[in-house]
Amino acid sequence: MCITVCQLSLWFHHLSFLQGLQVQSSSDGNGRKRGVTFRTDNCSVNWSPLGKHAIHGVNNMTFSHLSCDSQAAVVVHWMTSPLGIEHVKGFRVYLEDKNPEGKRCQHMILKDPRPLNFSYKTVKMSSQPFPGLAYETDYMVRVVPFPTVMNDSFFPPSFLRTNSCEVLLGPDNLVCKPFWKPKTLNISQLGSNLYVVFDHAPSTFGFTIYYLYYKLRQEGPFRLKRCKPEFNLPITTCVLQDVIPGTYAIELRDDTNTTRRQAQYHVSQVHSPWAGPIRAMAITVPLVIMSAFATLFTVMCRKKQQENIYSHLDEESAESSSHTTALNADRPWPRTKVFVCYSTKDCPKHLTVVQSFAFFLQDFCGCEVTLDLWEHLQICKEGQMSWLSRQIDEAHYIITVCSKGLKHYIEKSRRGKSPARELFIVAVAMIAEKLCEARQKDQDLSRFMAVYFDYSHEGDVPTMLSLAPKFKLMDQLPQMFGRLHSRQLSLLEREPQPLNISKRNYFRSKSGRSLYVAICNMHQHISLEPDWFERQVKPPPLAPRDGASLSSSSPRMEKFDSGLVLNEVLFKLPSESEGTLKRNVLLTSLPPSLSLAHLVKVSQIENDSDLKPYA
Repeated sequence: MCITVCQLSLWFHHLSFLQGLQVQSSSDGNGRKRGVTFRTDNCSVNWSPLGKHAIHGVNNMTFSHLSCDSQAAVVVHWMTSPLGIEHVKGFRVYLEDKNPEGKRCQHMILKDPRPLNFSYKTVKMSSQPFPGLAYETDYMVRVVPFPTVMNDSFFPPSFLRTNSCEVLLGPDNLVCKPFWKPKTLNISQLGSNLYVVFDHAPSTFGFTIYYLYYKLRQEGPFRLKRCKPEFNLPITTCVLQDVIPGTYAIELRDDTNTTRRQAQYHVSQVHSPWAGPIRAMAITVPLVIMSAFATLFTVMCRKKQQENIYSHLDEESAESSSHTTALNADRPWPRTKVFVCYSTKDCPKHLTVVQSFAFFLQDFCGCEVTLDLWEHLQICKEGQMSWLSRQIDEAHYIITVCSKGLKHYIEKSRRGKSPARELFIVAVAMIAEKLCEARQKDQDLSRFMAVYFDYSHEGDVPTMLSLAPKFKLMDQLPQMFGRLHSRQLSLLEREPQPLNISKRNYFRSKSGRSLYVAICNMHQHISLEPDWFERQVKPPPLAPRDGASLSSSSPRMEKFDSGLVLNEVLFKLPSESEGTLKRNVLLTSLPPSLSLAHLVKVSQIENDSDLKPYA
């Protein structure tokens, strides 16, 4: 039947060439047919020059696939664009493949002299068959109306691929034998063997054996494996045994070597059942050894750092002790009295820094330090206000350790937002009043010092202490040391920076080492909890209204306060067996005037002879 169609098409093509007739028709809405007659001429002979009008390219290009004399053939169909259709005199149809010399052309001229009009835009026009085409080959098709002012390259081409021989003639046709290829070619690996699976050719082709050529991609000649088909099965499996790892090029050919199909496959390394555990051990053991060495190296580095920091303490302990002894021996007695004021509302690590600093002043700097944490019994005997007033009056130097908590509560008390119940608030108020008096009398202000450690900043110094000299510790340790001993030795005039005292070597004593460790711990605490102070001053949750205890409704907040609170303290004088007891009571918050008359009211009451605090 296909051969009959081909013969009819060739006969029609021959008849059109002799008579110059080809009729294309289409019906309109009223049932009337519109016909278009073409006269086919030679393309090379009847090429006309460019026209004067613009004609748009054709639309709806389609293709019909035929077979002629064991080859493929194609008929091209299209519809004329309505833009410039009245100027169309004919069409040129080009078909070409990758070979430029194989370009084909059909020159089709309108037989009817009447011009086309808008109603012909739906008329389907067709070319003559293009015979002698190869199966499964790509071609480019271009339909150019003429005459037009544009050249052929202006009109966009269309692309087609001819059908396979199996589609046009059927899979069992012997004509398709040279063009047969397996539809499937699957390759898989199992151990060191490759399994190549492919489908059979039709039995009419008479293939009795298949040849499998394979080689490593970098090798030269192919190796051959003969595969006998399994006719009772739709597929055949060919096994390549003991292949080495690598990328293989594989070709499947028939016994006549007329067709082939190629593929590539990468063969992986075969691992034994023990390969996994052995590989895991080979990876894990070196990692464990490297981790152990890294840990040991880290420990040694940290130890070396500590040795760099504290080695001079051990190596020069005798020198440091003799230096401290010499300072204490050469220093006039009595020693310099220093009163240390600090905030009890910071974290416990800050309190550790304050205690270490006070011990450093007493041990290394040779001062007589007064700290409330060291004199609980004396405060109970004497009374908080009396003890505080006496220490401020008798101290040669007053050092206020400024921090976030100190400035926060001092400024809050000045604004009247909280009562001055903390001893350090009253102490700062009294120090500020003494500072103002000294400024008004043009006295030396060197007796007062406002210090802050390097984890704080100068902005933590309260406003009322702005007149006091400020020192950043431990950067300005030599200046503070010189000021502390200028009373006896006049070091401020003679030696601006004492020998062997600096930020780099203050930890060469036991007290200096304790202070250094305390400062480092505070730095670590700030780095881990940057908002530690904001969380600490956050208001506690409201108490429940139903009378339930606070501990049952919300967790109890930890109180970071190891100092003394200005509570009422009752005590009995040693010389009295019976009679009156003194009580110090803070009545009001700190006023802006800093007057001590608003701070304390002393009253006399009678009570038991035993010492006991008021709640």
